[in-house]
Amino acid sequence: MSFASKKEKSHKRLFLFVRTPFFCLSLWACVWTLYKVCATIVLATGLHSQRSTIVKKAEKSKEKQERKEPKKVNKKALKIALLSIGVVLLVLLVVIGSLFLAGHVYVSKQSADDTPLHVDVTPNAYGTVVAVGRGLYDSNGDRFDIKGINFGNLFIAEGWMTVNSIGALYNKDGSFASVNEQGVVLEYEEIYQEEFDAILAERVANGDFTEAQLNDLLDTYFYAYCTEADFKLIRDMGLNTIRLPMYYRNFMQGPDDALVMREDAFEKLDYFLELSKQYGLKVMIDMHGVVGGQSGYEHSGTRDIDFWKNETYIQSMCQLWKNIATYYIEERPDLASTILAYDLVNEPTVRYELGTGKLQLDVLDRLYDAIREVDQHHIISIEGVWYPISLPDPAKYGWENVLYQYHFYNWNHDKGLANELFYGLMNALYVFSDYDVPKFVGEFSFFGDQEAWDKYLHHYDNLGWGWTIWSYKIISTGWWDSSWGLVVHKMFLENPADTPIEDYKLKLDVRTATYEEIMNVWSHEQTQYNGQTGQYKLYEDSALYNVLKTYFGEDCQIDESELVK
Repeated sequence: MSFASKKEKSHKRLFLFVRTPFFCLSLWACVWTLYKVCATIVLATGLHSQRSTIVKKAEKSKEKQERKEPKKVNKKALKIALLSIGVVLLVLLVVIGSLFLAGHVYVSKQSADDTPLHVDVTPNAYGTVVAVGRGLYDSNGDRFDIKGINFGNLFIAEGWMTVNSIGALYNKDGSFASVNEQGVVLEYEEIYQEEFDAILAERVANGDFTEAQLNDLLDTYFYAYCTEADFKLIRDMGLNTIRLPMYYRNFMQGPDDALVMREDAFEKLDYFLELSKQYGLKVMIDMHGVVGGQSGYEHSGTRDIDFWKNETYIQSMCQLWKNIATYYIEERPDLASTILAYDLVNEPTVRYELGTGKLQLDVLDRLYDAIREVDQHHIISIEGVWYPISLPDPAKYGWENVLYQYHFYNWNHDKGLANELFYGLMNALYVFSDYDVPKFVGEFSFFGDQEAWDKYLHHYDNLGWGWTIWSYKIISTGWWDSSWGLVVHKMFLENPADTPIEDYKLKLDVRTATYEEIMNVWSHEQTQYNGQTGQYKLYEDSALYNVLKTYFGEDCQIDESELVK
């Protein structure tokens, strides 16, 4: 069902020229001109593979060499080369300028107001939010705009976000790779969940602690890291959605090529959803790490990138998604309405490649089909990274009730690539992926740039796009704030200059810490809020808190007495 307005239709006609031979011809002209430039330069410099007798002449005496007249430059050829380069630059300027202009005009014509605030929907038995045209709508037909945050580092580890470590990074001479003036060690080994689990399993095998003690540690960490106070804080901030990164082994066990469901597969997820429901929050279940690994990045849980071409792994993930969908339809339908969407695979691309391609899309389609076998009601979120054009027309695969998702990080914002240029490029690419589906930015950050936060949160709103910031909880190894988290655990790991390297205060090393040491740290992972004490705190000068306080205004219900100065 489409609710495209007249304005939407008119801007599609306006940009028809960019979907026609104009760009094809321009790009062809660039390639042809570049070829001619190369050919001209080759001819002008005499490098067209002829074998002359110059080498033999060069062996003559130095005196004769000095008497030689310098070789005359072919001025005509040089002029042609310079002219050709000028033409190439001009064509490139026209193409790039046209793209940026088209993107700017396109974005200027987008408005959330073109997506109806209310539509007539037929409520389903589970009360789920559904996708209609470019909007999301609740069971009453009212538009639901995602304004949320990620709850990272709970079900799947990311080393830079956590109190845990598997060792600091060292130089070859045994010194720390990075230490600031206050003696705070800044760089640690990456933590891949697969390796983290293996280290803990090895410690059990070595007798450092028992299997039961390990389970106690893991439960202690989980139930301290997310408590009722966290959900109240998120709601009080004004947010309405949590994107929840998860790992396939939260649900499954056994060898990767013979996985089976765990008996307690849904215990912790149920707990999370129940608290979300209590505070009126929607949850997007995000499969952040799949069996075999989708990307090779730390946040995928493994260094491997074997998922996309391994039929056994693909079938396992199809079955897992089918099991999850079935469970919340048949076993816990009371939680079905709390689940906003199923996010099939986080950042579906191979490390160091440009982005999501046909290989990934074909597998995502199979995961989509697995869910649709048992559940037609929940939205399915399909990610395309790193560019809007990574995702196809949903009609190509027959996708319905879907939410398209992007992740935007301008990593070079402080190295010359201004946000205006970065988002200008994204705007230009929207022109080629203007499909009639809701769109959503699942991860992003503007780091410590308050002005950029204010500008681009409203930019997303004006486009009618939902968003979830990365992330809710974060650590700081020193005393400083981090814009990567709403609540921050400042660890104050300073070391005097004369401290022996073996005595440095560091993050918790799970390879060597005792059971008691791990329990002591993990049992204090709570958030200080609503009468609860904890290591994670909402600071008065927190960058992200102030961004959201400004954004939500009176809708922010945080009691300022809760803030830490």
